[in-house]
Parts: sequence; C-alpha cells; structure tokens
Amino acid sequence: MFSKPKPSSSKGEKRKHFRHGIQRLDVTGETLSANQNSAEKYKYEFEKIVADNDLTPKQIYNADETGLLWRCLPTSTLAGGGEKAAKGLKKNKDRLTVLLCANASGNHRVTPFVIGKSAKPSAFKNVTHLPNQYDAQSNAWITAALFKDCFFRYFVPEVKESFKSLGLPEHTKAILLLDNCKSHPPVDELVSGNIVATLLPPNVTSLIQPMDQGVIQNFKCFYRWSFIRGLLNADCDVTDFQKKFTVKDAVYAIAQSWNQVKNTTLQKCWRKLWPAADALTKVLNVVRSTDNPLKNLPEDEVEEWLLIDENEPVEQELTDEDIMNIVVNPQFTQNFEENDSDAETEEKEKISWAEAAESLNKFISFAEASTGYSALEIIDFHIIRNKFYTKHQKSRKQKDIRDFFKSK
Repeated sequence: MFSKPKPSSSKGEKRKHFRHGIQRLDVTGETLSANQNSAEKYKYEFEKIVADNDLTPKQIYNADETGLLWRCLPTSTLAGGGEKAAKGLKKNKDRLTVLLCANASGNHRVTPFVIGKSAKPSAFKNVTHLPNQYDAQSNAWITAALFKDCFFRYFVPEVKESFKSLGLPEHTKAILLLDNCKSHPPVDELVSGNIVATLLPPNVTSLIQPMDQGVIQNFKCFYRWSFIRGLLNADCDVTDFQKKFTVKDAVYAIAQSWNQVKNTTLQKCWRKLWPAADALTKVLNVVRSTDNPLKNLPEDEVEEWLLIDENEPVEQELTDEDIMNIVVNPQFTQNFEENDSDAETEEKEKISWAEAAESLNKFISFAEASTGYSALEIIDFHIIRNKFYTKHQKSRKQKDIRDFFKSK
C-alpha cells in the first residue's frame, strides 16, 4: 500500500531516506551557490519596499517555475492492476513547466500557468475549459516572452479581481517578487499601473524565495499522490497506465494539487524573508473568524490598527532643559512623570474578600446550571474556590498576628 506522501525539503535539496532515520543529502548547485550575506541584506531592503509602499501581505506575491515529470514513476519494481511486477521499467521523462504564484496572506493563489510541448494536444480535443492556463514551447520551457504574456494576460487581471472581491480600490498597489532567472523579462517591462515586479538578488533562491520554502515540494507531493492513486485504481499494467495518462489528466491533477496546498503553507513560506507577514495574517484570521466589534470593519482599517504603534518610540525624548533639571534636581523626574496626563488615573476601590467570595459563588452556580461546562470543569472551579477559602483564612491569621504586636 502507498501512504499519502508528506512534503519534503525545499528546492535544491534531494533527500534519500534509509532505515533508522539516516538520510543522505544531495546538495545541488543552487544550494551550494546560495549567498547568505546577500540574503540577509535583501531582507532589510525588502522591509523598506514594504514600508515605503505601505503594503500588506495580500498585496505581495511570489511566483516561481518548476519542471514537472508528469507521468514519471519510481524505477524500482512497481505493480499495478493485475500485474505482478513491472520489470525493467524506465523513468518517463515527459515534462511540463508549471508556474505557481500566490500572495503572502495565502488568500489568493493565482491559477497555475502550465507550459507543454504541443500547442494543441490531442487530449484537449472537445475540452471547452481547462482548470489552468496553458501555453506551449518546443521544449516545454518558460521563456521571457511566455512569462511576459502570462503577467499581462493572467496575473494582472486575477490580482485586480482579487482586490475587487476584497473591496479594495481599483488602483491598489501589488508587487510580484521574482528570482533572478534569465527567463524573466526586465522588471521595467512588467508594469501595469500600480502592479509591478521586483527581483531578488542572485543566489538567494534556496534561502529566502517564499515558493522555494516548501510550497513547490508540497504541491509536487500532492501531484505524485494523485498520480499513484490513479495507478492503483487502474485496471491495467503500469506501462499501459502511463500511456493512457494524458496531458489533460496532468493539467487537472496540477489544478487539484495546487488547491490542496493549505493557506497556512502559503503564509509560512514567507517567514524567512518577511517574518512579520505570518504574524499579521494570523491576527487578521482570528479577527475575521470570531464574533467581535472588529469583524465588520474594512481590512485596511484593521491592519492600520494592528500596525498603529509600529514606529512608536521606545525612549523618552527629553529636551536639553529637561536633562539639566534632572541633573540639578533629581525630584524633577518624579514631577515630570506626575504631570503626565496618562498617569492621572483614579485609584479603583479595593475589592474585599467577601465581595470576591460572593462573585465566585455566583459564577460556580452559573456553571453548574449551564450546559456549556463539563463536570470536570466544574470540579476545577470547586477546587479553585477551596484554594480561595484557604488563602482567605491565612490572610485573616496574618492579620490577627499583626494585631497582637500592635503598640498599646
């Protein structure tokens, strides 16, 4: 039996697993050439881009291409249908290129862009609608021309439609983050109003490019599982199944696999480049999923509130005169704080033990009559009340002892 595969490491690392948890790690050239210093430097530059343009996670996208051997099976013996063994099975190297793209909030995954070798595959005959965007190139590779066409024909309209569904203004800014790949056009050619592209520096893809932090591998695991599941349910041998599995089948499996990638996976992949994005998204999700006064406010107002004290100073700014007064007259510091309007609060009346006991008893009576609390929880409340009584008794004894030592 095959079990559902789990996502593995990011692009650039191929792990071969052996018994007892020992694994061999094959590091590719991309990982070897990764530039940690350049990655750390760019993280600060990226934060500045975000701040200067007042961007939120839903306005920042990352796209990355990956080659997909769309009907490849393990080369070792594999049985399917009524077949007992599949001896001498060769690795099928039919490939597609898949461009995946999503924003940092995880709420918008752009429709995958698939590139095959044939402009009009016979499997597409009589198919009116495909779940993905499809184009062709003789080697099934991405080119600058194809990418540019994808940007204007698919990416820009989908981003605008996403913003519209969120109630955002028509001219809302969006940035598409790309790696430094030769197949990507110059960024000055990827501009449509307030929707623009920006490039990562060279040799940082494996370190900080979001889609490379497990998203693509996650997608591929879902695809492999879908392919294997089809094989296990096929009433034919392995070779026949591969022949019958068409580009159309692959395109639908790609769409399904991309939809299976969780929103949280799309959010977490930004942690290395932009840690603040993940935290902000989590808070926004909580606000939207619970019944509270903020739930119906526009998202931009909620985000403004969440980030309202982002640049708040952490030190008190004193004038030269204030500093002189502190040195000459130490009491000035106390007076300075006392004059602060925020410090002028009335002292609340102290709650007595008797009042606290009354409130505690009322709460326990409420819990005992409510279906919202279990018996174990109510027992915990009784234990808390017993501890309360013990502490009250101790406080009374301490008071009695103090009274004994009062001067007469």
